[in-house]
Amino acid sequence: MTFNTTVSEAEKLLQTKYHMYKHEMGHNHIACEEYSIPSHLTDHIDIVTPTVHFDTRIGSPRQAQHSTHLPAPILDLNKRVEMAKREALQPHGLLGSPEDASNPKKGTDVKNALMTLENCDTMITPVCLQALYNAPPNSMAVQNNSLGVVEYTPQAFLQSDLNMYFKQFSPQQDGVSPDTKLIDGATIQTKNQSFSFNGESALDLEFAMSLIFPQQVTLYQVGDLVNGGSFNNFLDALDGSYCTFKGGDSKDPNIDGQYPDTLPGGFQGPENCGSVTTTNVISTSYSSNEADLTAKYEQRQCLEYMKLGLQGVSILYSSGDFGVAGSSGQCINAVTGAYNNGSDGLFNPSFPGTCPYITSVGATQVLNGSTVRSPESAAERVIFSGGGFSNVFPIPSYQKSAIATYFSQHAPPYGAERFNNSQNVRGYPDVSANGVNYVVAVDGQFSLAFGTSASCPTFASLVNMINAQRLNAKKPPVGFLNPTLYSNPQVLNDITVGGNHGCGTKGFTSVEGWDPVTGLGTPNFPAMLDLFMRLP
Repeated sequence: MTFNTTVSEAEKLLQTKYHMYKHEMGHNHIACEEYSIPSHLTDHIDIVTPTVHFDTRIGSPRQAQHSTHLPAPILDLNKRVEMAKREALQPHGLLGSPEDASNPKKGTDVKNALMTLENCDTMITPVCLQALYNAPPNSMAVQNNSLGVVEYTPQAFLQSDLNMYFKQFSPQQDGVSPDTKLIDGATIQTKNQSFSFNGESALDLEFAMSLIFPQQVTLYQVGDLVNGGSFNNFLDALDGSYCTFKGGDSKDPNIDGQYPDTLPGGFQGPENCGSVTTTNVISTSYSSNEADLTAKYEQRQCLEYMKLGLQGVSILYSSGDFGVAGSSGQCINAVTGAYNNGSDGLFNPSFPGTCPYITSVGATQVLNGSTVRSPESAAERVIFSGGGFSNVFPIPSYQKSAIATYFSQHAPPYGAERFNNSQNVRGYPDVSANGVNYVVAVDGQFSLAFGTSASCPTFASLVNMINAQRLNAKKPPVGFLNPTLYSNPQVLNDITVGGNHGCGTKGFTSVEGWDPVTGLGTPNFPAMLDLFMRLP
């Protein structure tokens, strides 16, 4: 519902006081500290704007932080102005923008990129990953089995970087490009060229394309250069009904790209609704904080991932690079609910990683001086594997046994003052793969990259190769992975070393069995292939 009202009427209706805020870049915005609605309406109202949501598209797409705990009888969202100001003035980034904290982290430049197994503790290349996970070079290209990789404008790949990388590590692919699908006026921009604009796309595509060649990679490029895109915009393009049915992205213009884009230079065409075909496996190396969004917004989106899983699509998301902290290492002040600098406070879980219908991928590393035949540890170099427990989603049935064992045998040394320790909520990540010291070609230079941005497409590539074998045997794709993996953890390499520091703590610790650092572990490709080939 959209309606016009005076400020005084709105203040009386919502029991609040409105103010005009001015961003340092000159953008004005009307907002309030908090608002209330009668309890009998809470099941019928998802979001009221303008209220506590700051239009942070000027610098950041994130709305103001708010609690998802909704006490009865009055829905008090307990907003705080200082928190909203911090979100507006210190953005953690539009998806795909240089400020997006889920982008990979750049390491040192590499003058001599080596394709040898002896250097895998300092430089990860495709052959290192194949050796780590006993995955042979792919030799099969099966119809309708392209691997989907999602990118958000202005993040973009350069064909010259792909060519440079392939000449070094996969010569037969020199000149090969992904099959690109442009969504909502997206473009592969070349105006801005730096690791901040090209690093994510380069990392995702160079490794995914190398690992599954000769199988094709489909690039889903989302959002125009002005308005940008969101996870919802991508889901709209896959499922036309999601554009309007119970929570299409028109519900919150502060988060989701609105098309046609009326801003100068924006995409003037209609929003893409059901315009692209989904691949069997989709890898996304972007994430936000669970606390950035309302619970209802996240729950609606999560159900869309469930629908895709039921259709045989495997959805994989990176778990984050800041351990138990949120994007940019931010934690939550236990008293005010505001973000802080990450030195203390409540742990800050990632979304969509906490959605129980996706597979969340954490990160590991080869220890210095070790070989590809040595056990890996949790990532503790430049990044920490994102992991923890949701404040929104209840524990899924497939995870109950694993989490019960974790708490009974390896209970962490923190209580509710740090995280949701109820043992009744979703834990993440589910699995992991190497995410440290990846050699990438970006803007004509080899350098190292770090992040779950690396581990997610790596794990997804191996799932795609399993699908190729199943499709070749006239079987359907594997679809939603988690129930099968949690019932058969022996097909993964358990990680028992390392942790995911954050919020002034050592975070959680990798232990025997599932843990909120590396999940069930890294892929053992022959064992995974054997398991999934034995299924109908």
